[in-house]
Amino acid sequence: MTASPPQQATGEPRLRLPIFLAHFQSGVMFVMLGPLLDSILRDLDIPLAQGGLPALAFNLGAAVSMIFLNVSLARVPVRWILVGAAVLEAAGLAASGLLTQGLWSFAAAYFFVGFPCVILIAVPGMWVSVHVRGATAWALNLMMLSSVSGMTIGPLVAGLLLGQGVSWRTIYAGEAVFVLAAAVVFALVPLVDIRGRKSLGLSQLRALVGFNPRLLALMVGGAFMYLGAETTLITWLPKFEIEVFGAGATWASLAVTLYMAGQIIGRLVSIPLTRRYLASTLLFAFCVVLAVFVGAVAGSPSQEISLTLIFVAGLGSAASFSLISSYASKFPHWHAGVLFSAVEFVGGIGAMVVPYLIGPVAAGAGFRVAMAVVVLPVVIVAFVALGLRSVSGEARVMVSDA
Repeated sequence: MTASPPQQATGEPRLRLPIFLAHFQSGVMFVMLGPLLDSILRDLDIPLAQGGLPALAFNLGAAVSMIFLNVSLARVPVRWILVGAAVLEAAGLAASGLLTQGLWSFAAAYFFVGFPCVILIAVPGMWVSVHVRGATAWALNLMMLSSVSGMTIGPLVAGLLLGQGVSWRTIYAGEAVFVLAAAVVFALVPLVDIRGRKSLGLSQLRALVGFNPRLLALMVGGAFMYLGAETTLITWLPKFEIEVFGAGATWASLAVTLYMAGQIIGRLVSIPLTRRYLASTLLFAFCVVLAVFVGAVAGSPSQEISLTLIFVAGLGSAASFSLISSYASKFPHWHAGVLFSAVEFVGGIGAMVVPYLIGPVAAGAGFRVAMAVVVLPVVIVAFVALGLRSVSGEARVMVSDA
């Protein structure tokens, strides 16, 4: 099944290498904590109940970075924002692997991995929301496919390295080198800037909220719940496999790889479907599949069955965040980029809160119960999808296009 681009408006810039590379490397960094978490907890003597703190620090950095991006970097060309973020992320990775000695030093270093990582996700998304107005959902799906590819390859490589006796510290140092190489690419390959960006202030926020407050609320609410659920899965799935089934490091890391492989296949299927079906319809269907199979993973009787169910759950999570984000194109031109970053910001808060809560739940009630808890935010996103249909006007647009 091919994914030919829909008709774009005349003069719209085409997607270029920095867009895909930023998302690929961020995808790798976004999921790397999960495969390494068990080794980190043991090496740094971190109790299970506090095992969610590194993920909280990462996503706290992400949330702060969204404020910094919109308040302080409006006059900086996006090309140089990408370069600066990559250099900072390399420093955070190097510090995480080479300098940390305990829970709090690791959390502090990991804050500076999350801070630039999400800038490298948000800036390309803002760029697409502003420049690709004629095919936003298609372009966001294609862009995020590179992110999911990084999320698939990263855990597989990490698991293989851990299985060969490579330490988590060495893996983080290697990632720092990889990110520095990406910074060189960002510096050398030109990228059309987002013209007319302004530092975000109260007047811009009022204008953004006032345009369609119900649609805005549904978008940020859906992002909070969805990214909270997804971050929980990619952070805790390897530990779930280790604690419930006694899996080794390589097989535990494979759980995240299979989940993201399901996402890749799901995205390849969803990209052409965005031309035929409403975004809300696709979002609802994907959430139902994800909720059912995450619940099945929680109750799976064997590791082999759990890994199969994890792959199918990945199919269900394939395009959910890009579908939520695509509603940014329903807002006026200047608002679109700001709204995309607002969705990232609130989603980052969800990615802080939900994974952190899993540690105490797992310590008190077991990992099966903790995994089952993830179903709740996914079900909420399914209801958000129904609300998006009613307040966005997308059904009326599709009828008029037909």
